[in-house]
Parts: sequence; C-alpha cells; structure tokens
Amino acid sequence: MLCEKCGQNPATVRFVHVENGQKTEVNLCQACAQGYSSGFAVGFDLQNILANMFDLPKMWGAVAAPDQRRCPTCNSSLADIQKRAQLGCSDCYTVFQGEVDTLLRRIHSTNRHVGKIPATGYTKIRIQRQIEEKRRAMEECVRSERFERAAELRDEVRQLERLLAEGEDGHEGR
Repeated sequence: MLCEKCGQNPATVRFVHVENGQKTEVNLCQACAQGYSSGFAVGFDLQNILANMFDLPKMWGAVAAPDQRRCPTCNSSLADIQKRAQLGCSDCYTVFQGEVDTLLRRIHSTNRHVGKIPATGYTKIRIQRQIEEKRRAMEECVRSERFERAAELRDEVRQLERLLAEGEDGHEGR
C-alpha cells in the first residue's frame, strides 16, 4: 500500500480518527507522517512516541528493579539459580517460591514435582499416587457440588486403600 499523501513511498503508519461516530483512516509513509497535522495529531509527538516505544521503563520510570533477594542458607540469588538451572538448597524453594512455581508450570505444566519411582515398591507408590489424585479430585467435586462424582471417587479411594493394605501384607507385585 502506498502513502495516501505523496503516493510514492510505502505506507508504514496508519492514523485512525473517530469523531462524532465517524471513522477516518489515513495511511502514510514515515516522512509524511512526521509532518501530518490535519486534526489527527492532537496533543502528542509521533516521533517521540516511536522513539520511546521499546523503552518502556524509561517512559514509566523504573518499573522493576533487579531482584536482590538471596537465600539465607546458601546465598544463591535468582540470577544464580537461573544460570545454573538448579536450586542451591531446599530453602531456595521457599525464598523464590513464586518464580519456582512459574518455572515448573512452564516446564512441566504443573508445579507439583513427584520425582522418580524406585524399581522396588513401584505398585505401592503408584497406588498411593492414585489415591492422592482421587482425593484431590474428590475435594474439587465437593467444592463444585458434584456430590455423585465425589461419592464415586470416595468408593474408588476405598478400593485402592484395600489394595494397598493387601500389598503391605506381603502380596505386593511389580
């Protein structure tokens, strides 16, 4: 699309003006847009806006200062953790909880880490996790007043607990 004013250069700026419910659009090249002032440029400097468009902290002031928090146990900062891609110690989870939650959700789609399952005791751990998941789902069903589904989940939890009790009596398989 060519500039509507000079008709020579490609139009890179679009002015849209709405007055009394009537919309007027003008497509201009950069050179024509700098000098354009037929009622659209009301109270702002286009060149200044374009120059500062990507320097938002300068326009709005210091929006976010660098994070200076450090773990009191291992003295790790958030920058250290991001660089290593590893927390310094178990207290880092508490100090940087919001950032760790966000990171885990981005990587694993959840912020709940379950770890690896050892080769021995696999069945027991699998059943325990199923019980935990079903209990969480049951609580959610009760909160949303889906009581029939909550009762079904309760029965499933009881059945899994019986299986778990049988496994602890020496019948655990792999």
